Amino acid sequence: MTLANEKYAGNAVLNKTYVVDCISKKVRRNDGKARPMYFVENNHPAIIDPATFGRAQEELARRTGKRKVKQKGTKTELGRYSSKYALTELLVCGECGTPYRRCTWTVKGEKKPVWRCINRLDFGKRYCHHSPTMEESVLQEAVMAAIMSTAKQSSDVLGTLKLHIGMGLKNDDGEDNSLDIQIRIAEIDAEFKTMLQAIATDTVEDFDEQRATTLMAEKNSLEQQLPKYDNAQQERENAESRLDEIFTILNGLENHPMEYDDRLVRQVLECVVVESKEKIKAVFAGGLEVEQAIENA
Repeated sequence: MTLANEKYAGNAVLNKTYVVDCISKKVRRNDGKARPMYFVENNHPAIIDPATFGRAQEELARRTGKRKVKQKGTKTELGRYSSKYALTELLVCGECGTPYRRCTWTVKGEKKPVWRCINRLDFGKRYCHHSPTMEESVLQEAVMAAIMSTAKQSSDVLGTLKLHIGMGLKNDDGEDNSLDIQIRIAEIDAEFKTMLQAIATDTVEDFDEQRATTLMAEKNSLEQQLPKYDNAQQERENAESRLDEIFTILNGLENHPMEYDDRLVRQVLECVVVESKEKIKAVFAGGLEVEQAIENA
């Protein structure tokens, strides 16, 4: 898959495949068990920056990790990602929590797209009793109105929104001790090297195997902790990149109204809750909630 190819970020993975034997010359994909694999960082000039590549991996993981929900009357599982309509992923029922699905009604010979709760579509009023049917045009106007009204708020309110988004995206759970770990690993290597040199020059009678075993165990434990900090650093960089993008959008919308745009909605909102025929609730990235009245309800 192109988006998951580490070469675009300047890295390389060695030994992805291997030859089984010299007789059959069969080439098999290496899963890391049959042969060791090696990750080479900064192997060549990157085509895209690490933050963008990291965000692409997060989005791929989010799409492939969607909950599979097979419903009546559908040819595919709901968990399969659909990029055609942003609201397919974001719009949920305020009564039962089930996602909405886009449908096309034919009224007096004219086709009209609407959104309906999946539970209501498949099971009638058995599980969801009062979820409204939403016209797409009215719904899109309400979503954009919620975004625009938030972007046009005072600087204090906009600052609060940015703070909420920043706290939600960064979500820094702990202190970065990677530098201390690397220093300790270097100290262990230096001590172990000194022990070996002492044996080689016959300056000590016996090699302290217990001490050497303790040092190697500590080093292995520390080396296993380093990837966690590397991943956390990458996540922080991805979050900062997304923050910059969202803030640029909000600042731009303050004085430049926009029509409904699926890409914009995906970037700024986490979900849209249909609370009633007259009101929706837009949940921004980071958790800030904004209620919006539907004018043409």
